[in-house]
Amino acid sequence: MSRETLRRTLAELHAELEAECTLDPEARAMLRAAAAEIQQVLDAGTPGGAEAEASLGDRLEQETRHFEATHPKIAEAVRRVIDALAALGI
Repeated sequence: MSRETLRRTLAELHAELEAECTLDPEARAMLRAAAAEIQQVLDAGTPGGAEAEASLGDRLEQETRHFEATHPKIAEAVRRVIDALAALGI
């Protein structure tokens, strides 16, 4: 998977966030912060280190579990981002 694929997947997550009007502000803020962090990694061209990568992946995984029951489309979009990150070794 390429970085461009990750960029497209991240754009899909942004679209899901904008479309989902029932998402609580705290969850929306967390997902936007994670998306911004991923974007920084993409813009820099290199990951922020193994510890930062694990932390980001862990946070995304926790949020995904939170959304699975209440917002399945967002959970699916986050899972695609997690898979794209893993494929790139980020």
